[in-house]
Amino acid sequence: MTLEELLAQSIEDDEKRQEVLDAIKQDRAGLEANKQKVLDDLKKQQERATKMEGTLQSLQSAFGDRTPDDVKAMMDRLENDEMARLAAEGKTDEIIKKHKEKWDAERKSAEQSWQQQLEEATNRASTLEQKLTQELVDNRAMAAASKAGVIPEALDVVKMLAKSQWQLEDGEPVLRDKDGNIVTGKQGALTFEEWAAEQLRESHPYIFPQPKGGNAPGNNGNASTKVNPWKSDQRNLTEQARIKRHEPELAKRLMVEAGIQE
Repeated sequence: MTLEELLAQSIEDDEKRQEVLDAIKQDRAGLEANKQKVLDDLKKQQERATKMEGTLQSLQSAFGDRTPDDVKAMMDRLENDEMARLAAEGKTDEIIKKHKEKWDAERKSAEQSWQQQLEEATNRASTLEQKLTQELVDNRAMAAASKAGVIPEALDVVKMLAKSQWQLEDGEPVLRDKDGNIVTGKQGALTFEEWAAEQLRESHPYIFPQPKGGNAPGNNGNASTKVNPWKSDQRNLTEQARIKRHEPELAKRLMVEAGIQE
């Protein structure tokens, strides 16, 4: 049974039946057009795939098992052959242009490589200079502190203070005040020895040995200075609080001896 016969049985009105029939025919035409487009696209993809496969086979046939170095050498020979052809044809301008392009590319690549190497070398030098500067400051500060009599347990405190206060200028450590002026000593700029023996002793007396005997701070004439309530085997929170309240400098020294940083 044809479509027209099927419609004649289901739609009695001739005009409506014709409208439905026309709509169906239009839809069929659109489907056919889309179908053809899909087929054309598929054919183009197959052609591209075939072309790519052919190119791959050609490359495999041309290069075979050659290494990248072998291929580069081959391309160099082809370039030389091209230059020879241009020379034979008298196209000197084109030869010069190709050489210039090659030289410019090589120069640019070399400049980028040199710039990168320069930056890396500069960064390494800067890092090394910072390390050497800090080591110089640390070593001089530690030597001066030991000479001034700082207790061994407090040398790390000295190193921390030196790092925060001293800076290297023209290869020499310099101490500046809050206004940026160089702090002076007895004979010009303040030395590490003067800093440790005078300034540290005044500002951080707890890092120096304390008097022993009945007049020692915290003894009150009868207490032993060997007890350190901050040490793990002698810990006493009540005694810690008492010393902090009445003898803060002694508390700082005892904390340093116990390896505790405020």
